[in-house]
Amino acid sequence: MSPVSSQRLGVLFVLALLLTSCAPTVDGVADAADVPPLTSTAALGDLDAVDFCSLLDTRRLREAGASVERTTSGFLRCDAEVEIGTAGLAVTIGDLHWATPFVQADESTKLARSVTRRHFEDEWACWQQLVFSDEVGLEIAAYQSYGDIAGDAGDAEMCTVADLVTDGVQQLVFSSGTREVMTFADGSLAELAPCSLLTMDEAADVLRVDSVLFEDAIGGGGCSWWWLGEPYAGVDLDFEVVHFGPLVSDHYDDTLGGRPTRSFVSEGQCVIDTPHMRVPAEVPTDWEVVSLYVYAETAACDKATELAELVWPRLPEYEGEG
Repeated sequence: MSPVSSQRLGVLFVLALLLTSCAPTVDGVADAADVPPLTSTAALGDLDAVDFCSLLDTRRLREAGASVERTTSGFLRCDAEVEIGTAGLAVTIGDLHWATPFVQADESTKLARSVTRRHFEDEWACWQQLVFSDEVGLEIAAYQSYGDIAGDAGDAEMCTVADLVTDGVQQLVFSSGTREVMTFADGSLAELAPCSLLTMDEAADVLRVDSVLFEDAIGGGGCSWWWLGEPYAGVDLDFEVVHFGPLVSDHYDDTLGGRPTRSFVSEGQCVIDTPHMRVPAEVPTDWEVVSLYVYAETAACDKATELAELVWPRLPEYEGEG
């Protein structure tokens, strides 16, 4: 981690103490005197190769009347489609992040071995965090996808599924045994260092700010550059795995620098991405993708295009669908 990132985390740690002092906290399982605190590495194994979908307890969901329709395991998270009753939910396990609570939890529960479970509710999602003793947090969320969901804060289906998934993850991380890991094919994006694809000066120039800080994603697979002034501006570069079906070309209408490219606005940010290669499988439908998420008060998609013009030529050559 860069010294710049360490300074940022020091500031955020103070902020965390101030915010968590106000959050409601309940006690969970008490610590045993002879059991060491549970770090993220002890819980999950090598953070550079976590198979997030291996943390999903499909049996627990099935016994509660929910079905897992599909899972996609990627660099930063597991994406799953879950149906419960007439509702379809998008469920994620991951990302890993430094657990600075910018948003105060609706409830925090102290678990064994210096682990904290935090619960959040909103009209669009229910999500949980398991915060390990080294202040690394694992996020688990359920979002409305389709079907009969009222869209109220703390919606029953979303929170039921988020709780079930978190219960399963919690049981697993406290258990002993070898964790499953991701394996990557030759030529995978896993061979690249995300932060090497854009310099701090380039990010600052495109975002129209004086300077930026940057930080690697915990476990690799991403990098963030941001301006802490007002208004906030930043860019996340993520390596992702996306389910496209048989033909990736069905999802891309434009090209940029010889690569298929698409952009869209989502949750107040502009996203631009390009496919890299198929994930090998008996029936390959998932692709590795490079995504840029740009946060800016004005012209976010113009800035996203400028950043892609810098990053795309630094990626391995796109070899198409063959």
